[in-house]
Amino acid sequence: MIGGSDFPLSPEGRLEAQALAGLLEPRAIGLVLTSPLARARETADIICGRIGLGPVVVDGLREIALGLFEGLTGREARARYPKAWAARGLDRLNARPPGGESYADLAGRVFPALDSALAAGDLDGGTLVVAHRAVIQVILARWRGLDLAACHEIAVGLGSMVVV
Repeated sequence: MIGGSDFPLSPEGRLEAQALAGLLEPRAIGLVLTSPLARARETADIICGRIGLGPVVVDGLREIALGLFEGLTGREARARYPKAWAARGLDRLNARPPGGESYADLAGRVFPALDSALAAGDLDGGTLVVAHRAVIQVILARWRGLDLAACHEIAVGLGSMVVV
């Protein structure tokens, strides 16, 4: 579980970002928003280099903080923190890993940050958001009108592109 840990892209991630840039190049994009974490920033920079825009860094688009779960596998987190792991399994929306965020906490920072960035941005064209799995899950839940409690069930693959 990586969560809010700040790691750069892997070589494979750079190749995936270049492939995404090729797919996005012909699209009309007027605004690129990105998380401040290195892996998202690097992805945004690669894409922006192809489409001729500069990314806008939005702190609220950081990935969910997993606290003491970060850097552990699910099996390790369950073994080390059984009560916290069980609580998160029962209530993904509100339960927080020790020192981390719940999905409700995440949505509470993502939505105002995204709304503010969109209100201030140049919307002559589409908006590209370069972010992380849990961030995309809460955004998609909101835009689809789904219950936020089920947002973690929305499938979002690593290095994937979701078009809304």
